[in-house]
Amino acid sequence: MKFKPSVFILSLIVLVTGFIFIKKVYSNMTTNPENMYKKVVRKTEFVIKPAFPGLKGVDIMAHAFPIEPFLVFTEFYMDRPVFGPHPHAGVSVMTYMLPDSKGGFINRDSQGDFSFIEPGGMHIMQAGRGMFHDEFPKDTGTETHGFQIWINHADKDRFVDPLSMHASAAEVPEIITDDYKVRIVHGSFLNTSPAYKMVTDVDLFHVFLQPLKSITLDAKQMAFVYGLRGSGNSGEESVHPQFLLNYTSEGSQITLNAGIEGLECMFASGKPHNEPITYGGPFVMTTPEQMAETKRRYTTGEMGKLEPYHGK
Repeated sequence: MKFKPSVFILSLIVLVTGFIFIKKVYSNMTTNPENMYKKVVRKTEFVIKPAFPGLKGVDIMAHAFPIEPFLVFTEFYMDRPVFGPHPHAGVSVMTYMLPDSKGGFINRDSQGDFSFIEPGGMHIMQAGRGMFHDEFPKDTGTETHGFQIWINHADKDRFVDPLSMHASAAEVPEIITDDYKVRIVHGSFLNTSPAYKMVTDVDLFHVFLQPLKSITLDAKQMAFVYGLRGSGNSGEESVHPQFLLNYTSEGSQITLNAGIEGLECMFASGKPHNEPITYGGPFVMTTPEQMAETKRRYTTGEMGKLEPYHGK
């Protein structure tokens, strides 16, 4: 069969046109800021307020803000014991002591852990099926500054074995450049991760931006930024101390820009579990039936016990 030049030319045109179209679509997907970068969908300013004698702070809760798989994100100042021994189940509870804290925390739990969370250090109580803990300033009267953070467990991980994870300030990895310092409290940044990892995969970074510098961070479906010091912006929205920025689920990156003072903030990101949540005080479950079983285990002593602290 004789091949016609017109057919060859037509086929070539179709092939080239298709290639250009595919290249344009791919280029838009990978380089168009509309697709790559998340947008701020909500900005909230908070005020540090007294909660109990010896405790003040800011409480951000998942039932009011789109932060799940984080459930509680609390910046606190505490100068004395407040809560005493108490249980948790179904979640992981993280305490991150900020490097600027004047003092640190003692952490105790019913699994036998006794740790000092120094300024810049971190402790995770992966409560799972249930355990007790107690946290308080090492030196009463010395104000501590940090974050208490609850991270939700997927239904399949509600009843994992209780586990304590601890990191000194030196064990929290840092990436330092001329533009920024990033403390990797949990997760991964530039292929660097701490030695510990919770059952729920989240990123939590403590970011220090130099004046007038920028940083671009990879983000999972859920992402938020919480300002600590200085000022800056993300897109068209400003960032200041105690400001919360919530982002769209679409997109895979956010960029932060510092003002002339520099910018210090917390960046958090994760994938929502999209499962029912049943709250029961310090317990978090998926179903009411699980909650009933958890409360039964608590009342029968199956979560262990932890006596009040009277010193070593």
